[in-house]
Amino acid sequence: MAELAIAVDLGGTNIRAALVDDGGTIRHLVSRPTQGQEGPEAVLDRVAALVGEVVAHEQPGPEVEVGVVAPGTVDPNEGVVYYGPNIRDWHDVHLRDILAGSLNRTVLIGNDANAAALGEARFGSGKQVRNLIYIGLGTGVGGGVISGGELISGKRGFGGELGHVTIDPSGPRCTCGGIGCVEAYASGWAIVRDGELLVQSLRSDMLARMAKSGPVTPRMVSQAAEAGDPAAIAIYDRAARALAAGLGGLVNIFNPEVIVIGGGVAKAGNLIFKPLREALPSYTMPSIYDGVTIRESSLEAHTGIYGAAALVFHAREHQPGRH
Repeated sequence: MAELAIAVDLGGTNIRAALVDDGGTIRHLVSRPTQGQEGPEAVLDRVAALVGEVVAHEQPGPEVEVGVVAPGTVDPNEGVVYYGPNIRDWHDVHLRDILAGSLNRTVLIGNDANAAALGEARFGSGKQVRNLIYIGLGTGVGGGVISGGELISGKRGFGGELGHVTIDPSGPRCTCGGIGCVEAYASGWAIVRDGELLVQSLRSDMLARMAKSGPVTPRMVSQAAEAGDPAAIAIYDRAARALAAGLGGLVNIFNPEVIVIGGGVAKAGNLIFKPLREALPSYTMPSIYDGVTIRESSLEAHTGIYGAAALVFHAREHQPGRH
């Protein structure tokens, strides 16, 4: 009989919940807008309501745990979100205990990118892989490392901030306050920043024409690059080289079998993957890089749901006395 988990992906734009079995089948996926401007209490009420819909429809037993993933600074040990973007007053929120009380179920929480690494290793492009690096190129850049089958989470569970590895001490300021982070080059916001500079400096007629219809987006920059615009291509080359520099150090430290790359920016495909594959060997020791494969995430829009489910299954397998 399949094991089950209730999975919740708590994003800045939408909250999604579903029942997931250990074979990766998603059952009764439900979603509604986060409406983070209304603050933590209203958001958590929506989470509870969505889980209630899933439970009412699928009727999992009371022993089935809830896994919740969220962006930001998440302490999975204490069950607290110390900071989360896009939700007003989302500071020091005791997410686990509040939801456990309202749902009357065991709740586990985790950072969305860390959990995505577990999801990729269990359900996705890293299935059956015990040594894996996941990096998510979205609005920001997050990630996670699986080493020997275990998530590297650190003392307080904050480990795996792969987007905030410094690759250039003279580089641009990052949203985290650091200087020259991978995120400051390879994230959605960095690509928008560089695209806007192209428009303002009149270095890309193609992108300037596109920008007349609305604000610059990463997709707009990738469309210009795909159409052969050299300045737009250079943005993705720069992002890929920055990503290669950050990943190179991680490859040397963790000696992975597979690197999985997901997120909206990765949808640019070979604009990112081709220069990344070309550049990465320059930042690694040859004997360590030998045999490493780079794969695009296969979980796509369901990465958060699979990551939340993987939190539950992973914790369940590591319960004392379980074999």
